[in-house]
Amino acid sequence: MTLALLCVAGSVSAKTEKVHATFESPSNTNTTWSADASGKTLGTFTWSTTYYNQLRNIGLPSGDITKYKKLVVDCDIKNGEQFRILFYKGGSNLTLYASNGVNEFILADTLATLYPDTYNEFLLACDEICLSGNNNAAPGEAVINDVYLETYNDEGEKVDATFENPSNTNTTWTADASGKTLGTFTWSTTYYNQLRNIGLPSGDITKYKKLVVDCDIKNGEQFRILFYKGGSNLTLYASNGVNEFILADTLATLYPDTYNEFLLACDEICLSGNNNAAPGEAVINKVYLETYPENESVYIPEIQYEEDPGKPTGDFIDFTDAFKTLTPRIGLGADEHPIVLGNGEVIVGARSRNVIADLSGYSKLTMVTSPNLKLVLYMNHEIDAKQNAGDYTEEEAGKYVFLEVQANEDGIAEVDLTQYAKQDLNCICLPWDNSNKGTVWYLLLTKATSVPVTVGSTGYATFSSKMAVDFTNSSIKAYTATVSGSDITFTRIYQVPANTGVLLWAEGVTEENVPVVEGGDLAVIQNNLVANATAMNGAALSGKYILAESNGEVSFFPAGSSATLAAGKAYLEVEVPAGARIILPGSEATGINAVEAAQAEAPVYNLQGQRVMKAAKGVNIKGGKKFIVR
Repeated sequence: MTLALLCVAGSVSAKTEKVHATFESPSNTNTTWSADASGKTLGTFTWSTTYYNQLRNIGLPSGDITKYKKLVVDCDIKNGEQFRILFYKGGSNLTLYASNGVNEFILADTLATLYPDTYNEFLLACDEICLSGNNNAAPGEAVINDVYLETYNDEGEKVDATFENPSNTNTTWTADASGKTLGTFTWSTTYYNQLRNIGLPSGDITKYKKLVVDCDIKNGEQFRILFYKGGSNLTLYASNGVNEFILADTLATLYPDTYNEFLLACDEICLSGNNNAAPGEAVINKVYLETYPENESVYIPEIQYEEDPGKPTGDFIDFTDAFKTLTPRIGLGADEHPIVLGNGEVIVGARSRNVIADLSGYSKLTMVTSPNLKLVLYMNHEIDAKQNAGDYTEEEAGKYVFLEVQANEDGIAEVDLTQYAKQDLNCICLPWDNSNKGTVWYLLLTKATSVPVTVGSTGYATFSSKMAVDFTNSSIKAYTATVSGSDITFTRIYQVPANTGVLLWAEGVTEENVPVVEGGDLAVIQNNLVANATAMNGAALSGKYILAESNGEVSFFPAGSSATLAAGKAYLEVEVPAGARIILPGSEATGINAVEAAQAEAPVYNLQGQRVMKAAKGVNIKGGKKFIVR
């Protein structure tokens, strides 16, 4: 730490020392000194017009005089307008001028202003301070009432934590009505066990030299003191007794890369339990911050703001333009929030299940950040990905997941949105890593031009999309479903409106990227296939018919109690006439059968009525119904 010479005004508890000039054995050069025998004043100083008209050896300190904040000269000038005070070093001197009355000079400030290149040398190694006439301007006379140097206040100002309206999260605070202590702080083993709003200063806290925490720990070994900035914090640990932390030194040692940001822009200082190690209890006697003494300060490096790298070229849509109601912390200037830290600090949205943005119309999310910055995307999709298991119930597992994304050395992080069945964004934030810091400059979206479509090995699938898609030139054919008499038939369509359920059929092709309809506005089609935007199972599928394969037969069957249907598929929800037949494209007519465990175990017969161990190619009979195996 580099200590700077600094005058700090407004100190409260004055603990200073005055050193008076004695004038016991002054030496005169073209001056006179007459001591005041009455003691009412020190004496009378007269000077001639000669250039060297000095009164030296007046008894003020010499050498290193940096501990003295001010020089006071109290005089009544009887003849002339002013005289000089000389600070000697070797054969050179610096000069101040005393006028009639009380002259108070703040030494470092005054001399630095007048003599910026040399003042430090005279304060660090002053040979003598003496009086002198007003050069050779005119003779003069002054009654000297007092001359003294006064030290800086060597005590800082204390600002106590009030604990007037603390807020508890898995903690309790019980104020001490007797006033002997502040109160009792208890904490649980929960990770978030904080006592906040305790009344300590926030913002720029660089003027405070130390934090003192006086406590008696009744249960446990220690608790934490947290310095918050945004969602991040720096941690100190308080043990039993009086804990005195020299803030800049301690935090710089523990957190050399970030301590300056927390001292320059601290949101809050609070208490917290010892993480989730064990519950505990502490009687808090006193908590306070204490400023530096007047002649002491500390150098805190300024925050090194990054320069905006600029938006990359390409066919991008700004996230803020696509979702105007959201106000993400991106593209931030130096006067706002140029640096973001880890520990789950939110960039956009909130760490919750709430969907904030439907990204289904976009194929890619591009984030322009600091080089190698790590980010987390909370997304509500249904794929096997890393779970944030602590936040979600067992039933929700697999639906709400988060993705860890890291920018490259150029600060570019990309997320391919097409791989997810659902593209509902819950939150973008930084991971729980205090060392992970940087700036998020741009969130950019790329409009989707195609949608991945899969039919699988059976050649059949149901499909729905939040975008209108065009199957005109696709090898995969799309069909709507209609009920006609006792039959349910399918009619091919080429352009499928958004949120429309269709049956897909393909021969020799299992997957393909199908283009999005430009503009995307298509008329709603009469159709008995219903799109499902979210996954369905159990009671939600009761009374609905889903596409399934049973014993080699692909058809729509009544959904059983254990059936599931992924998002982006479709189901039939119709009053099926008795004996109705479902005619799939490219298939024979079949009856409607329930997909249940009992049905799956029914015996299989050939057309000659013979029971067979396994359905063979061609027409087979099961449960009194015919089905075809290809």
